[in-house]
Amino acid sequence: MRELLLSNRRYFIILTLAAVALRLYFVLHLPVISGDALVYSDIARNVGEHHVYGISTDVGPQPTLIRLPGYPLFLAMIFKIFGQDAWRPVMLVQALFDVITCFVVAETARITINARAAKIAFALAALCPFTANYAGTGLTESLSLFFIALALLFAVRGFDRQKLNDWAGCGMAVALAILLRPDGGWLLGAIGLAILIRMWVIPGERRILLQAGMVVLAISLAPLVPWTVRNWRVFHVVQPLVTPHASDPGEWEPTQWLTWLDTWVIDYSSIEDVTFKVSGEKVDFNDIPNRAFSDEQEKQQVASLIAKYNEDVTLTQYLDAEFGKIAARHIQEHPFKYHVGMPVMRLVTIWFRPRTEMLPLDTHWWRFNEDLHDSLWGTGLLLLNLAFIYFAVSGVLHGPPMKYIVLFILYLVVRSLFLLLMSAGEDRYTLEGFPCLFILGARYLAGTKMFSSWA
Repeated sequence: MRELLLSNRRYFIILTLAAVALRLYFVLHLPVISGDALVYSDIARNVGEHHVYGISTDVGPQPTLIRLPGYPLFLAMIFKIFGQDAWRPVMLVQALFDVITCFVVAETARITINARAAKIAFALAALCPFTANYAGTGLTESLSLFFIALALLFAVRGFDRQKLNDWAGCGMAVALAILLRPDGGWLLGAIGLAILIRMWVIPGERRILLQAGMVVLAISLAPLVPWTVRNWRVFHVVQPLVTPHASDPGEWEPTQWLTWLDTWVIDYSSIEDVTFKVSGEKVDFNDIPNRAFSDEQEKQQVASLIAKYNEDVTLTQYLDAEFGKIAARHIQEHPFKYHVGMPVMRLVTIWFRPRTEMLPLDTHWWRFNEDLHDSLWGTGLLLLNLAFIYFAVSGVLHGPPMKYIVLFILYLVVRSLFLLLMSAGEDRYTLEGFPCLFILGARYLAGTKMFSSWA
């Protein structure tokens, strides 16, 4: 990598400055601190001030396990140095990690493809607004992307050099990815599958690959042991990750209401309009699309339930049960739609949306008559997102020879399959796949005439 950087000094300096400028724009002009960020900061505050990994209540901080400790402890460390809720230093550190990720992606492309692809991958990662955007948020994505990209780099180096040190580095990167977000475990699964496939294809490497797999597995899961022990001691539950609905033991969850949402929620705009508002904010019944209702009678029933909810903006167990009855009827009448159709439509949506969720743009980007400005920007971002996906898909099929391509394909497939099993998710849940998109897209572009003159 050093030789590539030195021989293309001007290229990398210019693109690095552009990458820094793009991320600073989001940090300084479009920061977003809301939702999960407030939960993370609350836990970080209690860790720093009360030495309790918990959330604030009327009677003081109470222990919690609704978030894994990686990001809250990162925040606690930054807040300890710069002061509580010092979000700008947090974002600047995240921006630094995100710029370093560009170099990690480039090195991975260099090892697996060639120097030309490395330069292209660096440009794609440096100038991608979808990943840069998250440097200016109080969320885990920038750090997660770094450790995912690092784990992939160590994995390809492990396949290349067959040294356990590389696989140990891979395990540490996966461990940190898991501590930041529980879905980091999907990366562990993809790497494990890639190792098993290579063991089957190349019998001569089975011994070293078996050792590699054991090293990655042990190191990846090791940090979860003390966390699981802590949860057992505090809550008397075996909980190495978080629950599907991120709840503490004994905490009531409106599971039937969530099931009803799963019968119709497809796009992130509905999550903002309805899901995020319950409980605590009024819901505009007109924001619920007609696909949520089987007939006019059911529409009136839902309108009545929403009106009752809006009286004190609290989702009671009675309301939860009533929405559960409607959901059960939907599932009974259209089982294929609920179990297959809706999950597939949600997956397609979160991969192909314009990714405006952390930007000051209307999430209903298709309403040109209501807000032409936001709709035009949304359409532009949609096309840009489609371009990244098109390049990556083309890179699976075309381009210069690429080593270990199965690893990158497996991660995207495994991540997508698990997203099918989740309830309606946010667009950022696919963002962790972008390091693979950059590398596969670089492979395709490196084989085109446009970049044929690049060294």
